[in-house]
Amino acid sequence: MAAVLAALSVAPVLAAPPVRGAVPTGAVRVVTLPVKGMTCALCTRGVEESVKRLDGVAGATADLGSGLVRVEAAGGKSLSLSEVKDRVVKAGFKVGGECQIEAEGRFSVSPEGRIVFRIPGTAYAYQVLEGSELLRLYKSHPGLKGEFSVSFRLHEHPRWKPPAIAIIRAEGLETAPAAVR
Repeated sequence: MAAVLAALSVAPVLAAPPVRGAVPTGAVRVVTLPVKGMTCALCTRGVEESVKRLDGVAGATADLGSGLVRVEAAGGKSLSLSEVKDRVVKAGFKVGGECQIEAEGRFSVSPEGRIVFRIPGTAYAYQVLEGSELLRLYKSHPGLKGEFSVSFRLHEHPRWKPPAIAIIRAEGLETAPAAVR
């Protein structure tokens, strides 16, 4: 918890209006997901090649030993978690377990009083599974607002709306004014 608080305690970032035609600041940069059924090097290559064909994917690496597939977005692009999962399934394998995601986005407090992490330019919004102390800190320190780069573990449960995340690492982003972009 102390690491999360330290990572989130950066100076506020001024939010500039979006520039028409500019790449959104929010983006899913890396997705690491557990894949079941990979039993040989040919399996890992099949998953990698299938995922690499998605628009916006810079690279994919499947590890036979751990069963994990790491997918990286191309510069200025954002990954779609559902498209990556669909591509793994189309390659003949199953996605099983929790994904780890690295993304850029904003924290806010929902009307229900939960901390939510949203990735601008996408439909992704996740409630943050951190204690009430973090919520109190967030509400009392306006410096926690702004753009952040966050690595988190995604907990998908059918009854959780929105899905929940546990933060692994968070860093404040310095954004240039709209005129500089």
